[in-house]
Amino acid sequence: MSQNTEQAAAPGGADAPAATAVGDPIEHLMAEHARQRVICDELERLIEPMQAAAVQPEAETLLAFLTHELALHIADEEKDLFPLLAARCLPEDNLKGLLKQLQREHEMDEDLVDFLRDDLAVLARGHTLANPTRLLINLREFVVTQRRHLGWEDETVLPLAERRLTPADREAMAGRMAARRRGA
Repeated sequence: MSQNTEQAAAPGGADAPAATAVGDPIEHLMAEHARQRVICDELERLIEPMQAAAVQPEAETLLAFLTHELALHIADEEKDLFPLLAARCLPEDNLKGLLKQLQREHEMDEDLVDFLRDDLAVLARGHTLANPTRLLINLREFVVTQRRHLGWEDETVLPLAERRLTPADREAMAGRMAARRRGA
């Protein structure tokens, strides 16, 4: 991975792409996927002992990730990457079904994230959960589904994007991603 994607230190020691820097959009998405894997690793360590109290110190970081970073990432894929790939890929790429599956998973992610955000907001305020087991079960489901989802994207989608997207596609995509991060 080149240095086109600027990195900024994020809470918890993981690196997150800078707020408005995009550089090459495919590399940026790869960097975000690496960050998402770090988040999944951190979540897995927290939920292994099945103690919701262990999540409390990380609640604000996780809440910010789920509320802002993940939402931007999904928008990047849904509004830019997937439509561009659908237009550029060849029939033999067999990508149509996978893109539909990834879009369905994004919809399911949004539902799961709503539950997680509610519980993490309670913990971030320093309160205890009425049902901590629900948070732990939802966190585990989130980790499992994210790892599978990231695998499909890293092993199939992004390599196809590298081959099929034109320089003009990438430039336009980078501009829209940067604008999204600036709130434009």
